[in-house]
Amino acid sequence: MIEGILLENALEEILKRADRITDTKKVKVEEANGFCLAEDIYAELDNPPFPRSPVDGYAVRSEDIRGAVRGNPAVLKVAGCIYAGDNGGAFSIKPGEAYRIMTGAPFPEGADTAVKQEDTDCGEETVKVNKSQKPWDNYCFQGEDYKKNSLLLAKGSRITFAEQGILSGIGRTEVAVYRKPVIRVLTTGDELCQPGNPLKPGKIYDSNGMMVSSRLRELGVKPESVSHCADSEAGLAAELKKAAEDADIIVTTGGVSVGKKDILHGALEILGAEKIFWRIRLQPGTPTIFSVYGKTLILSLSGNPFGAMANLELILRPALETMTGDSAFAMEMRRGIMEVDFEKRCKVRRFVRAVYKNGKVSFPQGIFSSGAIGTLRGCNCLLDIPAGRENVKAGEQVAVWML
Repeated sequence: MIEGILLENALEEILKRADRITDTKKVKVEEANGFCLAEDIYAELDNPPFPRSPVDGYAVRSEDIRGAVRGNPAVLKVAGCIYAGDNGGAFSIKPGEAYRIMTGAPFPEGADTAVKQEDTDCGEETVKVNKSQKPWDNYCFQGEDYKKNSLLLAKGSRITFAEQGILSGIGRTEVAVYRKPVIRVLTTGDELCQPGNPLKPGKIYDSNGMMVSSRLRELGVKPESVSHCADSEAGLAAELKKAAEDADIIVTTGGVSVGKKDILHGALEILGAEKIFWRIRLQPGTPTIFSVYGKTLILSLSGNPFGAMANLELILRPALETMTGDSAFAMEMRRGIMEVDFEKRCKVRRFVRAVYKNGKVSFPQGIFSSGAIGTLRGCNCLLDIPAGRENVKAGEQVAVWML
């Protein structure tokens, strides 16, 4: 086991053990949001499937309105009205004619432009057109959006509302996707009380289980379970073994330091897991343990809420990106200018909760200990301070990682 590892090396150890998930399944399009495509999606038809009008107005032949201006309009006979959903092949325009046409309706054969109704007198039997237009003005061509057999969505891309709309738009009801990682969350500690129960003296409510699971949901991976284990090495080992039956990743919080009730070390030994590293040279979340049991990755985070959440972002998100191939898990680094001083000496690399707005970096109001959760509210990035810095001054350029 490696003890006291740099963040970059910790990530290297994790990512080389984070196997890409290749299992696939079929899901309904309405349930596919957040999954990654396991197939290339090709257009089965042109979109739009016929020339159509982008405006409410009149379909005309451009040559019939050449030179038309307000005060000297072109006067055309209204041959009929075409609505969205009508069969465009049933209509054909003759010289000197116009068809009333609605947005999305098919063009009649022979028409090459649509005049907005605002540029006419909105006549019903005859219409006065007060504007000249070129051929193909206000005209949506067949296949303008995409052509039949063109690649619409590439295998491996994440499905969002837009992809769901595209899939529905080509008539798909099901799609092949890669399964998401199976994650189980375990919180530890006799001091923890579950919300909804009376708080006894010396106890605190468990916030880590809620924060970790909720953050995973926000990222697009709903944990299969969130449970709590008391301070028992044998009991925790049994919980870990049960969770590892189907989990790709087990996330634990608490019990990772060196106190008498820091039970992760003993539980992992009882389980027979291989401990890869313990302690990362950063703050917060230094006493993180990474281990492997069979094919299951076990990421044991600090019990301090901010320490747990910081390392979930810095360590778990890259693992999820590698396992899924989904770049949506990647953190974005930005440069910003400090608005205030950060007056602390950073012996190791330090990540501080911060607020990035319009290129400026500031801090939420409140305390910044790793056990404090109040200042997580409003935080949208982690300020990355290199090891050995004495102070970071207002006006300095800094790096932040967006959450």
